[in-house]
Amino acid sequence: MDNLVPITLKKLEVWITKKTESSDGWTDIKPFLIIRLITNSGLEGWGEAFVLPKKELGVAHIIISLLTEIKTLSKVTPYDFRNWVNNIAKKHRGMEFSSATSAIEMALWDITGKMLDKSLCSLLGGKSIGQTPVYANSWSSFNIDISTLVKRTQDLVHKGFKSIKLYPLQHRTIDEGAECMKRVREAIDRDVNLMVDLTIPEDETIALAFARLIKPFNPYWLEEPVDGERTSILASIKQQIDVPVVTGEKQCGLPHFEKTINAEAADILNPDIAGVGGMQDFMEISHMAAKNNIKVSPHCWNTMTIAATAMIHVCLTIPNSDHAEIFPDYFEFCSHFSKAGFKIENGKATINNKSGLGVEVKVNALTIHSSFYDKKDL
Repeated sequence: MDNLVPITLKKLEVWITKKTESSDGWTDIKPFLIIRLITNSGLEGWGEAFVLPKKELGVAHIIISLLTEIKTLSKVTPYDFRNWVNNIAKKHRGMEFSSATSAIEMALWDITGKMLDKSLCSLLGGKSIGQTPVYANSWSSFNIDISTLVKRTQDLVHKGFKSIKLYPLQHRTIDEGAECMKRVREAIDRDVNLMVDLTIPEDETIALAFARLIKPFNPYWLEEPVDGERTSILASIKQQIDVPVVTGEKQCGLPHFEKTINAEAADILNPDIAGVGGMQDFMEISHMAAKNNIKVSPHCWNTMTIAATAMIHVCLTIPNSDHAEIFPDYFEFCSHFSKAGFKIENGKATINNKSGLGVEVKVNALTIHSSFYDKKDL
């Protein structure tokens, strides 16, 4: 697909949604950064950038700055855009810059799919009729006791999820975290996967001790036992425990992931689909990983409509996809202004096979639910 039809852009719109709380009070829902690109023929492309608290406006301004200058390109396609921003970055991308380029490239792929009447998955060489397994993230912004978490896990299983991510050390000691894992495992079937996220303990010895304590409860993986930038320590931890190690959600750029792969520091990589730099970077990382028998399970702390749909498309394309990340508590809020391009049944996601991403966005509703809106003619 190297010879894609050039895109002539007319307008950019940027929204940052308001922080809110899930309707059941389980967790806070962070602000999301969403963009729409409109071509001179009226086609629209939707994209989303991964954002952390207090950094939303910074990423928005990078997006605006890049798209204000995009007219300097002789040809605009997802490929040309990637080459251009790589030259601009001069090997100093950073997560905010990569999140901005991820959103723009996502929107360009959405437009390209609509121009060619193909789903993003088929554009990238995947099988649109396939399914990809997903896992439910059980994160809560609040101090949840073990009994409440056990009930929540059971509810997710009853909703059809066959894989669930837990945060057993959130507000708990090592021993309390092990007891949490024990009680969750006793409450659900052994064939339900329990992904364990440690969210980077301050002391890496915590990860080693905890991994040994929870081994009897059959954890599917151990995520972020140490900062992903500390490659040698991560590799050492991986060698010492008998649980697959996951890293990558806070990182971007091919050099970092190549270093991680070469150091044999991870069994599974989880770059964020809306933060790693773009779908092309994501796929290249996936192919590098596949050559080294490493799986990829994309991180997606974003909307469960735009970015999550892009994630499902890419998972259906790469050969070493593991599980795609889902935040069940986000669906209701996101449904107020958008409709995903996929559905989940029995723990697996299937795309709707419409052109591009296949998402639908109600612009007026999105604006109502946003704290920031800007538009630029291009």
